[in-house]
Amino acid sequence: MTTKSTTSLPKGFKLLMMAVRAYAFPASIVPIFYGSILAVILNPSLRFNYINFFITLIGAVAIHITTNVVNDIYDFKKGIDKEDKEIGIPHGGSQVISMGLVSNKFMKTVGIISTLIAITTGVYLYTQAGSWIIYLSIFGLFSAIYYTATPFALKYKALGDIQVFLSFGTGMTLGSYIVQTHEFSWIPVILSIPFGLLIDAILHSNNIRDINFDGQFGVKTLPILIGERLSFYFYYFLILGAYTSIIIFVITGLLPWFALLNLITFPAALKLLKMLKNYPQETMARYELGTKHNVMTAQFNTQFGLALTIGLLISLFFI
Repeated sequence: MTTKSTTSLPKGFKLLMMAVRAYAFPASIVPIFYGSILAVILNPSLRFNYINFFITLIGAVAIHITTNVVNDIYDFKKGIDKEDKEIGIPHGGSQVISMGLVSNKFMKTVGIISTLIAITTGVYLYTQAGSWIIYLSIFGLFSAIYYTATPFALKYKALGDIQVFLSFGTGMTLGSYIVQTHEFSWIPVILSIPFGLLIDAILHSNNIRDINFDGQFGVKTLPILIGERLSFYFYYFLILGAYTSIIIFVITGLLPWFALLNLITFPAALKLLKMLKNYPQETMARYELGTKHNVMTAQFNTQFGLALTIGLLISLFFI
């Protein structure tokens, strides 16, 4: 493995951000914005609570950190994130443990702190919005820990796609809606579909890249179960399904017409789809293109959500 000089290695705050995978935070932040705005659009007389909104954001990011940290700890323990001899680099996750940048104890400490923050925000929001917040918080905590932790290890049993769809898509959209309205509604559950699909697209892109690597450790992911070609088609479904659902919601009146502003991101979606047409089989080339595709999918998620949010805000304040 090629080693870097110590001066080029991340340290301090930069290392912490690498460890918690801060680049992925939009996957939890965007649904919170979306669900909060939906609360106002669907309830025009609602008085928006900004303090509870920001506390919801803190809780969402905290439980996201827990998910990432526990994932790193258990992937490394299972051997998935240790050095890939063929590629010559530590494989997957944040790589901070496999590269020896931090200890396992450090990651456990970060995970404990983020979990305590998430629990504290959940308890506070329960006092503000009622019992549904407790139900969603318990589900979110269970998903964060047992996405990779034993005995459930959902990720290793091809259940990760369902888990991220429900926790990051449905759970966070619905939770932020309830924080503002103090009541459950099936409408935000339905309207959360595009973000559930796009968040799953991030995971699915990662699993396509690692289809050969994961199988060596007895890990079952959807791409391993259905094969590479069908995995490409499923990725097409996730990306195109997000746009289709928004169009259907607009036509049926569930979302205002300005929600279609997010169609300006469609060229970026097409670029992602085209990248799958010539997916290399050679290990290093596959890793490089797959990593690029995964990062671009995460960035696309943010672009899609930002464009949709701006469209909803235009409709809310100017139309």
